[in-house]
Amino acid sequence: MFKSGVSGNPKGRPKGTFGGRMQALAELDRFMAKGKNKKMLSEALEKEFQDDPSKFFKNVIMPLLPRESKLQVDRDGIVEWKSLLGDGPGEKPRFDEKGFPIPGR
Repeated sequence: MFKSGVSGNPKGRPKGTFGGRMQALAELDRFMAKGKNKKMLSEALEKEFQDDPSKFFKNVIMPLLPRESKLQVDRDGIVEWKSLLGDGPGEKPRFDEKGFPIPGR
């Protein structure tokens, strides 16, 4: 039986090993590194965009955007995207020793 407050896996995942999601993403990276696959994806994305730009943005772009982002809009349209993790425009997010994002100042 499990005891309250006691981990069932006290040593955790061995260093250098990855879970299924990371393995799947690594395989996807290898697959997409092939030139013909890049071209096919690019053509398919362009067709989807031309068919319905609003649907493309909502279904393709929005899920790719980090949750920690800010969109600045004025009457003329989109001014700029900002990361809530970086300190300024164009600055890369910072991460602590455990890999967690450090919020911007």
